[in-house]
Amino acid sequence: MEGVIEYLLANPLFLIPILLLVAMMAYALLKKLLKMAAIVVIAGAMYVALVEYFGTGL
Repeated sequence: MEGVIEYLLANPLFLIPILLLVAMMAYALLKKLLKMAAIVVIAGAMYVALVEYFGTGL
């Protein structure tokens, strides 16, 4: 493993596509997590509004 890292650091031409791929994967994961968080927040707000509307309280 150390040999691979040393080879990549010695040849940045191979390192650039790998770093771009890692950045794209991190961006996709972050985007998916933010979308999921937005859905949870909206669902929570709708639940609280529904409970308040029917008067059962929290």
